[in-house]
Amino acid sequence: MTRKEQFLKITAAMTPCEKAAEKYAAHLEELFDVLVSEKIGEEFAAAVKNEDYAEAVRLCAAHYRSKQSNFALDRLGHDPEKNKDFDTTAADKAVDGYMREVNVDWHFPDGDIDFLFDATAVNPPVNNEWVWQLNRHSYWYPMLEAYQVTGDEKYAAAFARQMTKWVAQTELPENWNGPLSAWRTIECGIRLMGSWAVAFNGFRTSPSLSDVQLLLMIASMHRQSVHLVQHPRTGNWLMMESTGVFTFSLLFNELVDSQKNREIASNRLLEEMEKQILPDGMHDELSPDYQSVVLNCAANFYSLAQSFGLADELPPRFAQLIEKTIECALWLSAPGFTQPRTNDTYTIPTARFANHGEKLFGPRPEYRYVTTERAEGHPPVGESASKLLPWAGFAVMRSGWDADATYLCFDVGALGMGHMHQDKLNINIYKGDQELIFDDGGGQYDISDARNYALSGYGHNVAMVDGMAQHRKTPLRLQEPVDAGWVCTPEFDYAVGEYDETFSFGFSDEMTKPAVHKREVRFCKPGFYCVKDTLSSADGACHDYSLLFHLDTDKLYDVPGYKNALITKFGKKYEMLMIPLDEQEDSVQVEQTYGQTEPLVQGWYNGRNESYLHKAVAVTRGVKQVESCTFTTLFFPVEAGAALPEVTRNPDNTVTVVFEGKEYNFSLDAFFILYWQNTAKYFDFCTLV
Repeated sequence: MTRKEQFLKITAAMTPCEKAAEKYAAHLEELFDVLVSEKIGEEFAAAVKNEDYAEAVRLCAAHYRSKQSNFALDRLGHDPEKNKDFDTTAADKAVDGYMREVNVDWHFPDGDIDFLFDATAVNPPVNNEWVWQLNRHSYWYPMLEAYQVTGDEKYAAAFARQMTKWVAQTELPENWNGPLSAWRTIECGIRLMGSWAVAFNGFRTSPSLSDVQLLLMIASMHRQSVHLVQHPRTGNWLMMESTGVFTFSLLFNELVDSQKNREIASNRLLEEMEKQILPDGMHDELSPDYQSVVLNCAANFYSLAQSFGLADELPPRFAQLIEKTIECALWLSAPGFTQPRTNDTYTIPTARFANHGEKLFGPRPEYRYVTTERAEGHPPVGESASKLLPWAGFAVMRSGWDADATYLCFDVGALGMGHMHQDKLNINIYKGDQELIFDDGGGQYDISDARNYALSGYGHNVAMVDGMAQHRKTPLRLQEPVDAGWVCTPEFDYAVGEYDETFSFGFSDEMTKPAVHKREVRFCKPGFYCVKDTLSSADGACHDYSLLFHLDTDKLYDVPGYKNALITKFGKKYEMLMIPLDEQEDSVQVEQTYGQTEPLVQGWYNGRNESYLHKAVAVTRGVKQVESCTFTTLFFPVEAGAALPEVTRNPDNTVTVVFEGKEYNFSLDAFFILYWQNTAKYFDFCTLV
């Protein structure tokens, strides 16, 4: 009997489906083609030499069942006291076929998962991510944890059944990165660095996983590894792909191509880290989500290298890049220890970065400050709590590092190399853990008007011209650090940015350049922000100009004594008070839009994973048919029920503000000039740089 016939006989015994048996047999043949017999053992080598493949399968499986566990994959706890009240709900749902991907639920009867089924085709809007993320197998984590805590073999049996069906059902399609593909390269990388590697490590000793199933899993992982080596992508995908190949090649070094593939993956990942991490530590997609993804890949890579005694082979620059990435996230962190939402992202905890730092480099004070929520350590050390990240193009203005700090993030940078939004000059404002002026992060990656809106200028805190929002194609990445006119003193911060690029109506590619938008942001420490927006005609014509500000509420009220001023009623600790001091205030029109769908989508919050699509107020303040205009807005985070600030516009066009017991003075004409109360001195910001 030939080897092929023996393997077919072995696999036919495990399934009545002839096609599946043939597929399993082909996988086993491929695996035995790349196994280095001497690394499995003498008995295995003898069985292969004697062409006794049933015995060879048994011995090979025994080798992997008894192989020493790698601590880098032992991510789950085993403390009996801690786990005595363990909740198996998530694991039980996964066993029974209840799946939830991209916030869309689906039930596969009898736990029989169809890995190529798209639930969003039945429950639109269509989102290709549903199938892709189903095939990341993240539901194997709770199944494994339940198995390790309870010892119930039903979890291992369900895993074996799901994994075996996946191998039988999924093929490498011609368009492997297209819709309905289980072999998109990013998923292959995520499986190899995560769910498949961890599940193999945790379930491999279970009697519910047969010898053939165990080897089928290795064979499939090898196929996926080869696929990634042959078809690399770019950007954060390549980071995940390379980490997946590196992980598999380290854990399964009994394969003939393991060392070669490990070196390929290592070189690719190191090269991409140098390319993708900007000099200030931000990932070049300018998204905290993908900053976290890239850090996770690099940290897993570094941790595996440490656990295998290979860390010394890595250049010092690699660890430095990881440290720089973490440092950037700490500086960017909002007071509630979350990252501001810029470009495509959901709410990313800053602790995700600090935890990696502690694991890899030890309990440094700035990491402890985050991981213990200020109980230990100290914040990042700098001349101020505020910071300009000149390559990312983010100006962070904060009153301090305390839990109730006032915080603003001002975007004066590029689009980003991926997952970009039309959001230059956008601002996010926080007070403590409350986001008062929001950027929702873009929502799910579905095909919908809501998604287009969240990507567009209409969904950000920017300006519109003649009903058009900003829409640019470049630059994707800054070629030099942005200056932003950055001034940071104990009394105030200042930054300026300009949008002199194209606008479009809706999300059309028919773009024009009617006007220039200049935004200046001044933080009057520690209390409030003054934002000055100047819009000037670029074509010599008169235009309609308006500003957009987004607030996650349906309750905005007029403020007596101030023209066009508004205050929220979030019903939380802090409210947002907006007081305009516009140049042409008598002709300014203010509108509130809430849940609009026609003629354009406006007035929505399109979140992902923490606060889903819902109506939210968009405040528009505008003037019609002028060549140029200036809007000035004071943003006060005020404690609910507390006295409101006193704002006086003086005859010389200076402003006096009394807020929370402190008096502030500044000029609206020379916005960048600081005036100290009770002195006759004015200081141009240029003399302070």
